[in-house]
Amino acid sequence: MAEMEIAGLEILEKKINRTVELIETLKIEKNEILEFNKKLKAEVETLYIRNEELEKEIGSSKSKEKERDFDKTREEIKNKIEEMLVKLEGF
Repeated sequence: MAEMEIAGLEILEKKINRTVELIETLKIEKNEILEFNKKLKAEVETLYIRNEELEKEIGSSKSKEKERDFDKTREEIKNKIEEMLVKLEGF
């Protein structure tokens, strides 16, 4: 009977040891995942900031484009008026 109890204890000890090893492995994996998650959050923040910068650049570019279009339109109007004045001077 004592031998059966010892065998049972040895099986229990092996199970406990495997459980402890599994817990240690899970803790290591958890720490690795937390570190990876931290890096991903930093990357997301960096991308978010870069996105805001690009949106500002796009807004600035659009503003400059509108200004160029306005200048072009103004130049075209000026040229038309000059052409009309030249025609009027001919009379």
